[in-house]
Amino acid sequence: MPWDYNKKEYEKQAKNDPIWHMERLINYGLGNEKLNKEELKKYLPKLKIPENRREFLELILHEPKYSK
Repeated sequence: MPWDYNKKEYEKQAKNDPIWHMERLINYGLGNEKLNKEELKKYLPKLKIPENRREFLELILHEPKYSK
């Protein structure tokens, strides 16, 4: 549970602002939640996150598939 919002306020804000919610998940931890790959691709350019995390997420999203 987030330390700066009560559960009801957090859920309301997360529903209304998916970019805010994704930033919080990346910056403060996912807990049991997972990032949606398609949403991450959509919002990554708009996220206010540290550059090293952005680079890591871009690497994961665009990882080439190697065949053996």
